[in-house]
Amino acid sequence: MNNVNSIQNAIMQLEGGAFQKLFDAYLYKKYKFNNIQTLGVQTGTNKPTKGTPDSYVLADDGKYILINYGTVSSQSAEKIRADILSCFDTTKLLLPKDKIKKIICGHCSTNIHIEQFNSIMETIDGVEIELIGIDTLSHDLALLYPHIAKDELGIAIDTNQFFEVEDFVKAYDANGINAPINCDFLHRKPEITEICTSILNNRVTVLTGPSGIGKTRLALEACRKQDDGQTKVFCIKSNGNLLYEDIKYYISDPGRYLIFFDDANMVASLENVLGSLLTLYTDFDVRVLISVRDYAKERVIDAVSQYILPNIIEVGRLKDDEIKDILKADLGIVNSDYLNKIAGIANGNIRLAFLAGMRSIDGGYQAIRNAEDIFKNYYGRIIDEAKLTKQDILILFFIAVAGPVKNNENQLYRDMKNLYGGKIVEKDIIENLYSLELVDWFKNEITKITDQSFGNYILYYVLFEKKLVSVESLISAGFPAFRNKIVYVLNTLIEIFNSEECSKYIEDSIISAWDNAPLEQEMEYLESFYQVNPDKALSIIKNHIDQDVNVDFDLHSFDINSKKNYHNITTKVIGILGGYKYTENFEDAVDLLMLYFEKRPDLIMDFYFVLSERLLYDKYSYRDKYNHEMRLLDKVWCYTEEGKNYNNSVLYLQIAEYALKTEISFTQEIRNSRSVSFVRMTLGYTDELADIRTRIWKNLAILRKNEEYRNAINGILLEVHYNGLNEEGVKNYLQSDFNTIYEYVIDKNTPDFYDAKIVTKYKQVSEEIGIRLDDRYMVAERNPKFRIYRMLIREHLIGRTIEDDERLRKESISKEISVYDLKDFQKLFCTCKFLEKTVCDRDKWSISRGLDCVFEIIECNIELYLKVLKEYFDANAPFRLNGYRQIEYLLDSIGYEATYCFIKNNAFDKKDVWMSFIWESVPEENINEKVVNDYKTFVFDNLEKDNPIIPTVQVVARYGERDSEIKEAVIKAVLDKPKLSAEFLCDTYDDDGIKEIINFFKNDISALISIYMSAIKISCEVDYDGKLFAKIFEQQHAIWHEYMDWVKSKDNMSGDRNEHKIFELIWRDDKWCEHVEYAFKILIDDDASFYINESAGLLFAKTTDTAILERKKYYLFEKLRESNSEIEKCKKLMYVVVNILPEWKLEYILEFLKVNKKLNDFKKIDLFSSFCSWSGSEIPLIMEKIDFLKLLKDNLKGIDYIDHRKYIEEYRMNLEKYKEKIKLREYIENTDYA
Repeated sequence: MNNVNSIQNAIMQLEGGAFQKLFDAYLYKKYKFNNIQTLGVQTGTNKPTKGTPDSYVLADDGKYILINYGTVSSQSAEKIRADILSCFDTTKLLLPKDKIKKIICGHCSTNIHIEQFNSIMETIDGVEIELIGIDTLSHDLALLYPHIAKDELGIAIDTNQFFEVEDFVKAYDANGINAPINCDFLHRKPEITEICTSILNNRVTVLTGPSGIGKTRLALEACRKQDDGQTKVFCIKSNGNLLYEDIKYYISDPGRYLIFFDDANMVASLENVLGSLLTLYTDFDVRVLISVRDYAKERVIDAVSQYILPNIIEVGRLKDDEIKDILKADLGIVNSDYLNKIAGIANGNIRLAFLAGMRSIDGGYQAIRNAEDIFKNYYGRIIDEAKLTKQDILILFFIAVAGPVKNNENQLYRDMKNLYGGKIVEKDIIENLYSLELVDWFKNEITKITDQSFGNYILYYVLFEKKLVSVESLISAGFPAFRNKIVYVLNTLIEIFNSEECSKYIEDSIISAWDNAPLEQEMEYLESFYQVNPDKALSIIKNHIDQDVNVDFDLHSFDINSKKNYHNITTKVIGILGGYKYTENFEDAVDLLMLYFEKRPDLIMDFYFVLSERLLYDKYSYRDKYNHEMRLLDKVWCYTEEGKNYNNSVLYLQIAEYALKTEISFTQEIRNSRSVSFVRMTLGYTDELADIRTRIWKNLAILRKNEEYRNAINGILLEVHYNGLNEEGVKNYLQSDFNTIYEYVIDKNTPDFYDAKIVTKYKQVSEEIGIRLDDRYMVAERNPKFRIYRMLIREHLIGRTIEDDERLRKESISKEISVYDLKDFQKLFCTCKFLEKTVCDRDKWSISRGLDCVFEIIECNIELYLKVLKEYFDANAPFRLNGYRQIEYLLDSIGYEATYCFIKNNAFDKKDVWMSFIWESVPEENINEKVVNDYKTFVFDNLEKDNPIIPTVQVVARYGERDSEIKEAVIKAVLDKPKLSAEFLCDTYDDDGIKEIINFFKNDISALISIYMSAIKISCEVDYDGKLFAKIFEQQHAIWHEYMDWVKSKDNMSGDRNEHKIFELIWRDDKWCEHVEYAFKILIDDDASFYINESAGLLFAKTTDTAILERKKYYLFEKLRESNSEIEKCKKLMYVVVNILPEWKLEYILEFLKVNKKLNDFKKIDLFSSFCSWSGSEIPLIMEKIDFLKLLKDNLKGIDYIDHRKYIEEYRMNLEKYKEKIKLREYIENTDYA
């Protein structure tokens, strides 16, 4: 009761205004009000003012809660009643009664009797009255809201460590050094779910992770979700006092509690506190949530584990993008430069991000340009509080520069320690730094700075703030062996601590180190520091160029486009010049590049990549208004001499084509990661970009007059470069481009074929996006060759079917040729000869189909048809029509003899193909002796040629029945010239065709086997599904032996065609065991090199056919039993199972050990695949091996296998050691960002 009395006495001493502020704070807490409006206190003072009411609250339902406070002196019941009635006095308050929900009266009277109390409560009908006297107030402050008593009255009820959630937030945020935690909660939903689930299922949950990553904020969000009225939630913020009395005070009644200990390692006598909480009676359901920094987690977990095993949750750092989102949401920072800079300062530490963000709001970008003060305030305090000595700081510095450091094996670490550390004994220092959470000590072997931002500050502290180590000395010590580490350190200083003084000191140190460096290190210094001393760098580069030899290289025959996917600059000085874009020496760098290109045109891809990807568009171009891009393109254009300089003109064309893109892609490194991100950037319409494009089109118009460049430029002009743009952007670019192209490129009076094609391309796109067409778009109709091209080619439009396209094409052609005379057809075929040399391969097939339509349309007039066909032949058959339809039509219209004579008497390309179609198409009833003899003559003559037309089996069979010499001649030719075999069998796909082949060779299957084997060696398209092989195999199993010999001889046996299907076929055969035995002998047993993975993969490939799988298993197990004493054969069998069918591995090894118990033989077999790969970490692969060895050992029972178990255990232990070694290696790899 002493506390209550003290509180009452303190209240009675308050001024009226202070009393009202105390009451407001009390009501805020009691009713969770969030909008009390005070009228009765002068702002900024404790002096009361007159007002009715003293305060009010607008409730959620739109009604008002009015609050009256009496004086600290005793009030009569009548005075309280009068104050209530004054709320309805319209001269004092114009508020309708129905808008008043409740009136709260605070008072200090101690003598209001029951009848007076009831009278007051019934003062106004329909309005609730609540009286809160000093007794109620003082007891509530003592028992429920002690923090109000502490803050408003200065009376400490407890040790001021127990807080409700929102009070904890206020207390936490009151310390200006911390980032505020009263902010939006983003990007931690999975973690929240995990924590809440853990609280539900575990007595104690421990959150671990580095300092500043948001553990506290995360824990508070979990606490809020648990604060549901059923659970009492308290947050503990340690101030060093013992908590026993507080625990008794706050956890006095049975029920469910959640207690959150923030930074539990700071809690005094933590073990005993946990003991008090976790050993309460069972009607106290206490759940504990703990946050602890990594350095102290073992001690905290040990303390918890004395009572119960905790669930441990590791909290990871936030990614840069997540930090940016939080800064946007909580601080309203949206400027990308600010966000990028702050993310760079923070390094995943949200606390630092908030501090930098708030600083940027107060002082703008300049306030974070140099983060010195932010780091000093935050990390300088850590250095002071930890009482770090100079030796401590130097060890931290060595680790920050060279780390991660493994057991003093790091050469740079050793060099620095010897150079700057003197006789430092580091073991005790590192142990101390580890205990202070300042370094991680992975496996007690590898040390690195725990908080990378702290490591950055240590670099600044040692190299600049205190200058304990000179930058020049550090550069000299680290070059060239540790160049990346040194450059990383210097870049960190310049990027984060960007003061003029710091930057100048570093630059002066670099220049001095470079001046004093040995000559043989010049290239390393040049690559690293060319921007620090650009004049010196350019001088070195020019000297390098001057000394290089001229290379004579012909770009006419060099395919640049085929090399554009490599994105690799192989020549160092070219890559360095690409870094001069945003410098005063930009144009000098471009001039040096062009000077070097003149000497070394063989390095054109290096020049292309540096100009297009380093000196053209990037994320700063828009802000620069594309000034550097314009200057670059103008400069390279000058070097072309308007086409007179061929090499420079070719380079310009390539760069110009790249510059016309509206969407570019590039990769950029992810900070503090070994990964890169893929960035896609759209170049939206701007006047500056439109100007660049206009200049390019004008320059291309000049170059296009030169025959050497015309095809390349036509290709550029025919591309519509508007990827990634919205409709408005496309319209703006298209109109700007077309205006220039039409004015400077197109011949308006006599447009050539490409002029017409270019205009038509722009016309199509304009129609698609709704641009109104004018007369300029119709110029294409003036070119007759283009009109014929459009007529013959089938253009597919969205919304039309292929059938619609064909019908429209036929209608268009029919309308055009309906008025043709023979001269018009001559012109048509003459144009086709031009198009054949001009159009792309994709268009050639479509135009060929268009020509087929021409002949199809005139089939109604045989006389015209023959004349037109002759004109076609006289034009040397452009686009080489297949001829099959034409031959069928002639045979049907004029008969065999006339067709034969007509085709024979004309000379044109592919004539033999047309001739062969005659005998293929002659109806069966029309075949007579003359037809057969004509065909025989044709075949015999044709087979003598270098590239004969090989008839299909079906055609040879047809005429071979009438004259066996034809059949014999064809078979002999195919056997004599194996290259003809694939052509002979190429049309054999369906079952009928296969049946026909088998029947054709029924008397000489050996010849078919020979032809088949030749065919599959030449083409992977022959018998792709293995059906023909199956039918041959039915006739003669000998083909399997020949097939095996061929598979064995192949360079690549992985099965690029039908091998797997044929092998499965063999497993299905009744005599499968005999065939598999032969294959095993040829492919595996006789393989001296023991490189059998591919062949084993074919013979024992996995299959979904359970019958075949059982046969494979039976064969392998029987073979093992049969060969148990032949260890070399057993090794190969084991190899097959381990590599191809690993799911049988355990069973197979156990079977081997049943039939062969010799330890030495067991040691010779491979227990694991000799081929392995992984992504990310190798550890899971090693764990899998360890688990298998445990399983294998557990399955070996009895004294026969004592030595085997010992061997397996030793094998496992070696893998465990290897696993630890790999953990260390991967840890270094994953944490070494330099």
